[in-house]
Amino acid sequence: MEVEKVEGVEKVKILTKSTHPERRQIELNKLDEIFSQLGDKFPFIIDYRTGFNFNEASHAWDFVIDPIFRNKADLLKYQDSEEHKEAIRNGSGIEKNKAVIDYEF
Repeated sequence: MEVEKVEGVEKVKILTKSTHPERRQIELNKLDEIFSQLGDKFPFIIDYRTGFNFNEASHAWDFVIDPIFRNKADLLKYQDSEEHKEAIRNGSGIEKNKAVIDYEF
């Protein structure tokens, strides 16, 4: 999918690695179920994707949430939304390592 280049785009990547290999796919599917729907709830999100890593290396992360916002104000509005906070609460029971990367172009 081609995304139009917008000056000042805020991009967030949330990378997750399951801490329980035996429950990995079940937990990742649950995270996808929780977070994949958020992109359709906010008209100010430019693009929103979730995905599973196919790399089986031990250092590889398992799951990504990859939204793009027009600016930092939209990112903060998303982070402060009740829908986002509810998704975090719903996913908080899944034990995982997480890295959050916010960056601008």
